[in-house]
Amino acid sequence: MINYLQDMWHLAAQAEPQGIWFWAATYAAVICGYSVVYQLRIRSWPSTEGELVEAGVRKFGATDLIKSDQDYVTTALYRYSVSGQQFTGKRISPWIIIASHNARFLLNRQMSSIEHSSGGKVRVYYHPRKPHKSFLIKPGLVGLLITALAGALPMILYLYEFHG
Repeated sequence: MINYLQDMWHLAAQAEPQGIWFWAATYAAVICGYSVVYQLRIRSWPSTEGELVEAGVRKFGATDLIKSDQDYVTTALYRYSVSGQQFTGKRISPWIIIASHNARFLLNRQMSSIEHSSGGKVRVYYHPRKPHKSFLIKPGLVGLLITALAGALPMILYLYEFHG
């Protein structure tokens, strides 16, 4: 195994496609693997009710003269308490989405996933040992599947191309 890794390192250093593909696929697998584990952990976080102070979609980066080139992100500010201690949060989801003007509907869809209660409160998911870390949206199974595929597909393609 060590010899294979060394061989791939040398191939990548020589700009050979096999070495570059291997290390890119390995990087994707590690990063997406970590993300899957993180999302699974968040799914088990407890929740509490919070107060949504502000939420919306705002421009991201400099204002662009061409509307279709403008990027947007979601923003939120919310308050919640855990064991009598007050916290504020601003993270909506572990999935950070930056969308163009024409794809803002994705951001509006993400915002519609925030769970609202009948009393105008929102569901806040917080880290059990670090309650100052929180999200308004719990990762879903579809997101987990997309992340897992994004991590596995480059390695599958690498194996097919170079060892198939």
